[in-house]
Amino acid sequence: MKINLNIDDSERQRILEMHSSEKKIISEQSTAYTFSNESLKARKFIREKFGLFKPGTTDEQQIQDLKNAKTELANYDMNRLAQEAITYGVSSGETLSLQNDLIKVSGNPDLKFISDGLPKNFADGRLGTNTATAWIDYQLYLMTSGKSTAPVTKTVPVQPGSAKPGIQPTYKVGY
Repeated sequence: MKINLNIDDSERQRILEMHSSEKKIISEQSTAYTFSNESLKARKFIREKFGLFKPGTTDEQQIQDLKNAKTELANYDMNRLAQEAITYGVSSGETLSLQNDLIKVSGNPDLKFISDGLPKNFADGRLGTNTATAWIDYQLYLMTSGKSTAPVTKTVPVQPGSAKPGIQPTYKVGY
């Protein structure tokens, strides 16, 4: 069976350039990492809680908003944020979905957070400061990695295994 792939010259050139260089193209629009629909409410809570990604803001302002959110998070108690998420209507399952998405994009299946001096599983179903910080770190990583000129892709599933410097291997509760 013969398979015919018809691609134009610019797409052919783009593919060759990607293969000839070892540089990876990473941006929120073109990366192979997307978050599940199940984690949407948890992500929406974080965005609204900290005023992130407001319509009409520039990339520079969005980066500053993310940095400000991280600074604000440092003053939060994990339990306070987790309770606010529950009040907002974020279920444990929705939080687990976000936490599992973050584990996949980090490429670290053993992602942990520190509580009472001991490492605990990152995916615990509570949307505390560790989860919010990990999501904000990943958004900052995407925003500061540069923009890709590749076509926008929105349907590619999360692919595990490639460690991203934006997500720390261990988070401390309250940071």
